[in-house]
Amino acid sequence: MKYKLIAMDFDGTLLNDKKEITNKTKKCLELYRQKGCLIVGVTARNLSSVKGVSDIKLFDYLILNNGSCIYDTVNDKLDQSFFVNSEDANHVTQDFKDISKRIEYCCLNHYYVFLDKNNTNLYFIKDINNLSEITEKIMKINITLKDQSKVEQMRDLINSKFSNLDCYIMQEKQDKWLFLMPTKINKATTIEQLGDKLNIKLEEMIFFGDSLNDLEIIEKVGMGVAMGNALELVKKKAKAITKTNNEDGIYYFLNSNEKLFG
Repeated sequence: MKYKLIAMDFDGTLLNDKKEITNKTKKCLELYRQKGCLIVGVTARNLSSVKGVSDIKLFDYLILNNGSCIYDTVNDKLDQSFFVNSEDANHVTQDFKDISKRIEYCCLNHYYVFLDKNNTNLYFIKDINNLSEITEKIMKINITLKDQSKVEQMRDLINSKFSNLDCYIMQEKQDKWLFLMPTKINKATTIEQLGDKLNIKLEEMIFFGDSLNDLEIIEKVGMGVAMGNALELVKKKAKAITKTNNEDGIYYFLNSNEKLFG
């Protein structure tokens, strides 16, 4: 099998703990791009957040907001997008505002934060007092509950109540939160749609990831690789495990497996 597309998560995967892409990994990806492989970033971040940690021209495409859109970096344009409708966003807000310490409405260019104040100077994070202040279409909603023990219960409630939304649990170390997506949209479904457009099969893709929202894509692609720092469940589902994000795990795997590319 000759792999044609190399995709990767950002936080905990491509980025080290300093939120940087090392020169070693960057040069490795540039080399494979020169060889004809497509390089695709796949992240829960939005476009502005990605621009804050990377030159987007390192990639051919970006899959943003956990699969809610495909951004064509070569032509600098939004290629495909999916949205949470305003009625569902309003209902979710009313249902969860009293039991949440933070609700984020994730759009292409900004994060709008309700309840919790950010105390940040980042231009793409905006505090709001109500949803009428949101000036973009919502692609994803993050909910951090006051009571972490209710995360699974609330996920199941959302999935049973809102037919237009799918709710997942996200985990970073010990902290968990809910993220809500347009139904049947996630990293795996969107990269499959990108592959259809480019005439690249899932079997011809490599993906690197570390967290719960990487599970579907790690299972579906031809070579799902877990980072050394990945959650144990992700490692169990992966076909290979590489070094950690602080040890240039992507570079290490690609440099050790050049034969996979013919």
